Amino acid sequence: MCIALPRVAMLLSELAIIYLATAAPFGVSRFLNQNAQGSRSLQTFAKSVAAALAWPLTTLKFLFKNAKPRAGTSKTTDEGGAPDEQRIEGVKRATVNAVLAVEDLLVSACGLKGDAERHALFAARASVERYAGLALACAGLSVDAAPSERELELCRIAGRAGDDLLVAGRCVHRRNVTRLLAHRERARAELVHALADAGELAHKLCSASRPFHSTEQTGGEAARQISEALLRAFSRAIELLSLFDDRAAVVGVARLLDAEGARLRRLEAQGAAATPVRPKEGAGQCTTQAVHTAFATRRLPTTTSTGG
Repeated sequence: MCIALPRVAMLLSELAIIYLATAAPFGVSRFLNQNAQGSRSLQTFAKSVAAALAWPLTTLKFLFKNAKPRAGTSKTTDEGGAPDEQRIEGVKRATVNAVLAVEDLLVSACGLKGDAERHALFAARASVERYAGLALACAGLSVDAAPSERELELCRIAGRAGDDLLVAGRCVHRRNVTRLLAHRERARAELVHALADAGELAHKLCSASRPFHSTEQTGGEAARQISEALLRAFSRAIELLSLFDDRAAVVGVARLLDAEGARLRRLEAQGAAATPVRPKEGAGQCTTQAVHTAFATRRLPTTTSTGG
């Protein structure tokens, strides 16, 4: 009995050491988080000690706290509130490829020789990628949201603490969100203007008197193919803008789509009018081209005609 008591005491002391060693990181983490938020008082130290001593409960609280944002994020994604990054990336790639198809048709039909012509098409592709990236970055932003740790870092280095630190962090967060939204608005305008410039360039090259690679393309077939490619590019751009519910940009690109559709109909009408109409075989009336009296012979004299 006397030998068992020291062993039990030693076992309890070892368990206490292990428990406190495990609790130390929880207490230090709680203290550093409170200190980062500007709370420096005896109450903060007491809360850190309590979190360390009750580290099993702190662990469960931490797990439940991280599980709630994940569940909310997945629910928002399923309901369609948050943008689907994979779908946005696919539509963006399709839009860029549609603009590349227009460029390939222009190269094969008209030939792009100037740097300004190539830059206009490159600007259209770059504007699509720039707008998609900025719109995706601005999708989950809110001016009234709490500042992040990175936004609080400079204010903390400047010596701010407590409520003053939170106010400064909110000001920094509001400035960052405003800048991102301004960049997105500028990218939206650049996207619409770049697509319009690409369409005007295609029309200019098609109507210009420069040598084509074949006589068939000169007749209007290349112009119709380029117009159809522009329609596909504008349609893809509208699909991309619709994913972000950007109605102002959708209206701008929709006008380009309507104008290009009207131009394609005019080209098709001109092609149909220029095509000669061949009569169907056997549909016309068969007429004799020769004169009927050409093969007539002289009347032979008779006794009645000569009087006897």
